[in-house]
Amino acid sequence: MRNIKKIFGLSAAALFAALMVLVSCVALRSASVVPVLMYHSFQVEEDSLIPCVSPEIFADQMEFLAKNHYNVVGPDKVIAYMTGKEKMPAKTVAITADDGYYNFYENAYPILKKYNLPATFFIVTDKIGVSGYLGWKELREMSDSGLITIGSHTRSHPWIPSVSVDEKRLWSELAGSKEILEKGLGRPVFFLCYPSGAFNDLAKNTAKEAGYKGAFTTNPARKSDINDIYAIRRIKMSSTSVNPVILWGKISRYYAWFKERR
Repeated sequence: MRNIKKIFGLSAAALFAALMVLVSCVALRSASVVPVLMYHSFQVEEDSLIPCVSPEIFADQMEFLAKNHYNVVGPDKVIAYMTGKEKMPAKTVAITADDGYYNFYENAYPILKKYNLPATFFIVTDKIGVSGYLGWKELREMSDSGLITIGSHTRSHPWIPSVSVDEKRLWSELAGSKEILEKGLGRPVFFLCYPSGAFNDLAKNTAKEAGYKGAFTTNPARKSDINDIYAIRRIKMSSTSVNPVILWGKISRYYAWFKERR
């Protein structure tokens, strides 16, 4: 790598960009895959076990999307593109965040409103109203704004493959959380996010039976169909993703394809 950089005078960022261009030429099967960004906590990272992005960095990332005219979409469009019901425009991306931390409302929501960018927020229903987490007032406000789609992140954030041995508990985690959110928000809830990205076929089937239109994970094993709407891949975002070239690479529709083949 050092010799290549010396010969061509390329930085690591430029090499990464060149590699992504190469991947884009061969990863045609990923043409309908929407890059879905995954966030958790929006605060300055201080030895936190929770993945954090500072409000300043998040603002820079959202400004990049807005100024470069990205087609930022909600989960309904993600499903429409993946199933071929609609053709996905170039430079399409979706934004998601997990768990239900209050700092989403405090730090991320104002930035999304500033740039008019839709996002999906997956809520652990047992945490609603708990210190550090959002209450119903904030959730209703964001849901009513039309900008934020509220989805389920289960009732208690369990490891789904372990819970699946008890089908009653699994139904409570998936369908029960959906029912709680729908009652509290006064509107249907159609999207699920598996805690820690873990799922199995029973969980997918249960999600369908519960009435979810789609479910999100992290980056499943290669054997998982890249167009499976009950195992929608996402891309972990961090403070290192502020570099424009790195950010561009991550939001390329071919990133998931490339990541699975490293």
